[in-house]
Amino acid sequence: MKYLLIGIMFLFATVSFAQEEAVIALEKVATNAHDMKSIKRGAKFFSTTCIACHTLIYMRYNKVAQEAGITYDKMPTKVTTWPLGVKPPDLSLEVSRRGADWVYTYLHSFYLDPSRPTGANNLLVPDTAMAGIILAFQGQQIRVPPAKISSKLFDSHYQWYDLVEVQTPGSMTPEQFDATIVDLVNFLAYASEPYKVQQEYIGIGVIIFLMLLLFLIYLLKREYWKMIDRPKQK
Repeated sequence: MKYLLIGIMFLFATVSFAQEEAVIALEKVATNAHDMKSIKRGAKFFSTTCIACHTLIYMRYNKVAQEAGITYDKMPTKVTTWPLGVKPPDLSLEVSRRGADWVYTYLHSFYLDPSRPTGANNLLVPDTAMAGIILAFQGQQIRVPPAKISSKLFDSHYQWYDLVEVQTPGSMTPEQFDATIVDLVNFLAYASEPYKVQQEYIGIGVIIFLMLLLFLIYLLKREYWKMIDRPKQK
């Protein structure tokens, strides 16, 4: 009985801890390097929203980026003073470094937090220095009190939408916002690997060449064995 009571107490302590320090599970997002319309929409959103703080140094000569207005002269390369003393990272390789799922979840996980200098916080990166500029599109999200969070026994991994709720709608509907973030993540995935499609085509071409070469080698092998197996003439 004593061990049973200890187990029950540990279980409730685990659930309480999970509510207070919930670990956010990464939301899955599908990127498509062949969908250039999505990539261009994401590039346009980056040029009008993100370029004020973030750079894309490795994309400064890219045609897609330049057409969207992402040019080197517009990037904040000469800014030396940033809020909280934290310089926003260059996002050229962000998807390669963290993964598309991480970026997608991060951009969905902002919520209002008056205790922060920026007025916003993030579930995935607590006390992030990034301002909640994305909330203007998504809506003013607030953190759900721990008492209202549905308990997930034996699992402290929550989705971002389990822990926040929209208090004031943004300029986009949830569907429009999600589609915009998918396009943005798709563009950042393209920025990390701008030659992925060409590499796929080259890979397919190499495989076809090797298959043809294998067929020719097989024919050559047959001819050699015909000569080896042919009876010697006296």
